Amino acid sequence: MRCTILASGSKGNCTYIAGSNGAILIDSGLSAKETLSRMTQTGCQADSIDAIIVTHEHTDH
Repeated sequence: MRCTILASGSKGNCTYIAGSNGAILIDSGLSAKETLSRMTQTGCQADSIDAIIVTHEHTDH
């Protein structure tokens, strides 16, 4: 199993978790472009994502 924190803070949260059967994103508080950029930089495979789990929302975005 692999866990990569792509963002954590007041400007957004995003965690990539991958196993032998696929991967998920937990939250996706970055733009799609920034998320993909950070995934590329850390060697995460975007095409392996099976789901995005949203843990909370904000009324301003």
